[in-house]
Amino acid sequence: AAAVDRMHDGVRTKYDKELRAQGVGNFLCGLFGALPMTGVIVRSSANVQAGGRTRLSTIMHGAWILGFVALLPWLLREVPMAALGGILVVTGWRLVSVKHVTHLFKAHGPLPAAIWAVTFILVVTTDLLTGVLVGLALSVVELLPHYRHLRLKVDEHEDGEGTRVALNGAATFVGLTRLNAVLEKQPANRPVHLDLDRVRAIDHTTAETLSEWISRRRQGGQNDRVTGPDAILRPLPAPV
Repeated sequence: AAAVDRMHDGVRTKYDKELRAQGVGNFLCGLFGALPMTGVIVRSSANVQAGGRTRLSTIMHGAWILGFVALLPWLLREVPMAALGGILVVTGWRLVSVKHVTHLFKAHGPLPAAIWAVTFILVVTTDLLTGVLVGLALSVVELLPHYRHLRLKVDEHEDGEGTRVALNGAATFVGLTRLNAVLEKQPANRPVHLDLDRVRAIDHTTAETLSEWISRRRQGGQNDRVTGPDAILRPLPAPV
């Protein structure tokens, strides 16, 4: 869901709602003997690349598949497996961004880029689950130096004509859900002061999330103020 959010400027994902929906859906799948379901980046990216802008595109995606399976199974049997495999390869390759890896290396050092590379290699050479689990384990290892300050506090205060959002601790993917919730509820017509003075460290996931939020706010006409140590501000968009 987070990866798909980076592909478009539309409605942001509500992670708790997404998790609850998938949990209930998989419970019902098990109850009725159906295959479990999950969100897949390949299908989601195909939706975005095809011009989908709302969640209706996801529903229609499923409706088209159901319609073809129920009404035109003979036509589906005529599609060569090699053609389907080629479509998957091309769609998957579009998700691989060498430019993004270069940015990871330059902005956040060799470790995030190495985690990306190891995950990519294992997904291709073994299977998706192995690659994701190893990548997740390596990401947890990346957090170890910040173990004592791993909890991220997000304080929100009214500050004159704007809102001050202050972060305290290590800004990592562990606290990303709460941070996202606070950022996304900020009104577009009210300036925000993002105070990072007490942030001890920031990982690439949080930095990219903040960068996208700042960029979207600027595109909407808001020039929010971001303050903090140079090391924390370096991967974020420069002030205008």
